[in-house]
Amino acid sequence: MVRIAGIGIVGAVLAVVVSEKKPEMGMMIGLAFGALALAIVAGKAGAVIQLINDSVDRSGIDANLIVPVLKVTGMAYITQFAVDACRDAGQNSIASKIEIAGKIMMLAVAAPIATALIRMVTTII
Repeated sequence: MVRIAGIGIVGAVLAVVVSEKKPEMGMMIGLAFGALALAIVAGKAGAVIQLINDSVDRSGIDANLIVPVLKVTGMAYITQFAVDACRDAGQNSIASKIEIAGKIMMLAVAAPIATALIRMVTTII
């Protein structure tokens, strides 16, 4: 995290300095930092997913219910990254459309979880 924070501070200062003369380059620096930060943490994501899978295997929970949770989590991060990038570029309208699309897609992916919960509740009653 220290590495990401340090790179982020350097990137932010560089973006501010460059933006005074070339605003579009400042935006590109921001996008480049975002991509770099995602690349740095991508390896950690695999370890977290493996830990969750191991825990699910030991708990006896149906693993098919965890997959949508992981997908929705990934979609939320990707959506937020894209929305922030669009807002940084001054494209609030596009950012709003990405947000709506992301929410709809997350709902679609989460539907199996909702139906499984409904089935579980109806068997209890």
